[in-house]
Amino acid sequence: MKRFVPLALVLTVLLLVPACGMQKKAAETAISGVESAYNAIKEQAVNVAPDQAKTIEDAIAAARASAAKGDFKAALETTKDLPAKVKELSDGLAAKQAELQKTWEGLNAALPGAVASLSQKLGAMKKPPAGMDKAALDAAKTGLAEMKAKWGEATAAMQGGKWAEAAAKAGEVKASVVALMTELKMQVPEGLK
Repeated sequence: MKRFVPLALVLTVLLLVPACGMQKKAAETAISGVESAYNAIKEQAVNVAPDQAKTIEDAIAAARASAAKGDFKAALETTKDLPAKVKELSDGLAAKQAELQKTWEGLNAALPGAVASLSQKLGAMKKPPAGMDKAALDAAKTGLAEMKAKWGEATAAMQGGKWAEAAAKAGEVKASVVALMTELKMQVPEGLK
């Protein structure tokens, strides 16, 4: 009976070794294939859809980590849905970029003028208007300086082709501009409503 157990163990190991080798090759092939497909769109994906790009990059890294630990089954499981996700991302990039460009163009048409109006109004104020104390006026002036800086960052991001970042920063500036104009009882431009 004792001789049977070691023989059974040896046979099991001999049968598993080729299976492990096949899983390793399959995992490496799957990871390389997904990486190759993703790398072809990576730059645009990071600039246009950074959240989706990060999800894919994290999944590739997880698959690589599983494979490095010898858990090829987990690596294969992680990469299973990735080709479809990469294709979906790739197929949607042009539309997403067009949407972000349209958003940017609308904000770019309205925000610089609104910021200039705020700057002029705040610069002319020697004392706080009714319903606003000096601390609130000082905060508004500081907020305006921050808006200008954030708008500069948004413009730089857009010029660098980072459409998602540019639109997000411009959206933050828009929210701040609208809030401050409302607080100062100024008319909010139509493009910012």
